[in-house]
Amino acid sequence: MLRLLCAVAALMGTVGFSPTRTHLCVFIPISGRSKKDAALSLAALESWAREELQQAAGLPPAYSQPLLPATDESEAPRTPLEPYTLHVPGDLEVDYKRLPVRILKIWHFLGQFDHCDWIMKADSDTYVNLRAVADRLSCFDGREEHFLGVVHAIVPPRHLREMWAALYFGHGGSGYVVSRGLLPKVANCAPACLEDMLEMTRGDAMEDVIFALCLQRQLQIEVQSYGFLRPAATSSDVVEHFAAQEFVVNFHQARDELLDEERRPGEPLKRFQHWDAQPPALHGCLLVAHPVENETDLLKVHALVERDALAQHLRLNDPWFYGREEKAPVELLQGLRAGRARCALSPMVLAKQAEVRLSAPGDRAPKAFWSPDQLSSFYTCLVEAAGPPRRCDWHPVFEQYFGLSFWPVARTPEDCAEACCRSGDACSLFQFHEEEGCWLGRREESQAIESEKRWYGGVKI
Repeated sequence: MLRLLCAVAALMGTVGFSPTRTHLCVFIPISGRSKKDAALSLAALESWAREELQQAAGLPPAYSQPLLPATDESEAPRTPLEPYTLHVPGDLEVDYKRLPVRILKIWHFLGQFDHCDWIMKADSDTYVNLRAVADRLSCFDGREEHFLGVVHAIVPPRHLREMWAALYFGHGGSGYVVSRGLLPKVANCAPACLEDMLEMTRGDAMEDVIFALCLQRQLQIEVQSYGFLRPAATSSDVVEHFAAQEFVVNFHQARDELLDEERRPGEPLKRFQHWDAQPPALHGCLLVAHPVENETDLLKVHALVERDALAQHLRLNDPWFYGREEKAPVELLQGLRAGRARCALSPMVLAKQAEVRLSAPGDRAPKAFWSPDQLSSFYTCLVEAAGPPRRCDWHPVFEQYFGLSFWPVARTPEDCAEACCRSGDACSLFQFHEEEGCWLGRREESQAIESEKRWYGGVKI
């Protein structure tokens, strides 16, 4: 018997959404033999997956029955999680090392249904900011084929790198996502992948790597990012690089600092060089944190994320609340949904992030963090969420500048100027050339150079 904790959320008005569909479905494979799984799953239902957050997302609660019909007729022990549990036929209770067996069976089973625009696989120790993830996924069309996640790489041994390239995969603990458009193909190829995996490893493998390998070999589909995680950040990096991050992938290392109750709002985290990654402070636009290994911490993480989301919302809508968040009505902490525009990424932020390339020993070529199609989707999402841009006045410039970031979405000087305007204080200079495209940045951080080409641009007045 396979037990799945099913959490659902809907987002009205998103691409491809219909009243009979669910925007985002999250499943968590748990073991009936694990008290830790049970405790963390119940904590999730009390925090990030609770009914109020679904209601705030625009859908009546869907916890009264399993998300999908249960077809396993075997009798299961009654537990508090039973109302949220989905039983998959043919499942065997296996240890964590053989989780790929269960995961491939789940995806094969889920492919029989067409209820969700997006399906996310997470672990019991994964914190999911349900509304932020749902908002971000609404920037993409679920009818298209998408495999999204927190991109990691596995590197073959040195003597095999000429034969095998490094494999990029969506980290399982941080959650990976499959779109409605890709799900039927995933379901169809899962049995073949399961057979191959059992022959090669007897089931003893990393499930996230096996899943990515399955999609790459069978479907020629590779994982793409859906949120920003700065690779190989060190404590000497600029603070804004930490703030722009949307994942915490090493909560177990940074726990004490992330949950430090004495740290003031906005005060930088105390950081250590030995950490595997340098996480952001917990903030309202955080997408995922992992691994949160006990239920008390999971509740604390959720409270801090929600409180920051509330603080940002109040500052945007009523300056009186700035610094007085404790005076906010308690009900605002229960299911607040501040809206997509608050967490939408600006063109300037995206242009800088798009300069990042992921690389690993043995890979064929560096992997771009964002694809051009993703940048276009994000910008469309920002425009729809934020509405018309504010007015910006420009002092014209015709020189070429170094130190700017490329923005491939803009096709005209007007588009380029609007992108800079929508980026607020982060962008004070734009320039455009028919062949070279649009470039954005700050005038004080750039340098004019001599060029035979004539550029059209402007500095904000």
